[in-house]
Amino acid sequence: MEPYQTSIPVHYYEINNHRQASPVAILNYLEEAAIRHSESVGWGIEKLLANSRGWLLTRWSLHMQKYPQWGETVNIETWPYKFERFYATREFRISDREGRVLGAATTLWVFFDLRRKRPVRIPPDIYDAYGTGAERMVADEFADLPVVDEPEIKLEFRVRLSDIDTNDHVNNTKYVEWLLETVPLSVHNGFLLSSVEIAYKKETSYGSTVLCGIKETEAGERQTTFLHIILDKDSGTELARARTVWQKRSKI
Repeated sequence: MEPYQTSIPVHYYEINNHRQASPVAILNYLEEAAIRHSESVGWGIEKLLANSRGWLLTRWSLHMQKYPQWGETVNIETWPYKFERFYATREFRISDREGRVLGAATTLWVFFDLRRKRPVRIPPDIYDAYGTGAERMVADEFADLPVVDEPEIKLEFRVRLSDIDTNDHVNNTKYVEWLLETVPLSVHNGFLLSSVEIAYKKETSYGSTVLCGIKETEAGERQTTFLHIILDKDSGTELARARTVWQKRSKI
């Protein structure tokens, strides 16, 4: 099958102080591309909700070589790599207008019964509508991310109405937004986020308060790595864990 392709401009409100699209903006572009693809094959948001179905993202693995600048256009190609029971793996290639690759990502999704709150088997109609592609952009088998031992809890956030998506859950990119806020400003200014891996464990809802912890596991001159954890403040339940790798700005 041919990949689905779409183009998205980098808006001013999506850039950071270096005039580059933020990592969260990149993830939003990828999610938008996946939604557009689903709409194009007849399995868009309205059809899913009418059948009390939805796709829940359980894993992100994003790797960036270069971030697009304000005013540039990002081209995204995406395709399902594999369907298996209630799981689907989706790949992304990110490039500029000249076709130069900026980054790549792989994701793992669960097909979900929104009414019964449980995974359900992906129907054959979806297999037929999407098809699958042979190429894997990121060779990630989604092994467990390391446990964050004794993290330094840096920040807490209250879930806002604007954090909620069409599945009535906190949108997956909001977790990344929260965890990036815990990274020291000196790292944001001197380094670029070259990769982020995140595993979603439990959903959270409007009005809840979450705690974000961080632990530095590598502190090199050219590269630094952090482990992250997001917890429900009241229950202590783990909501997500992540790993971010940052490279000196001259290296990417």
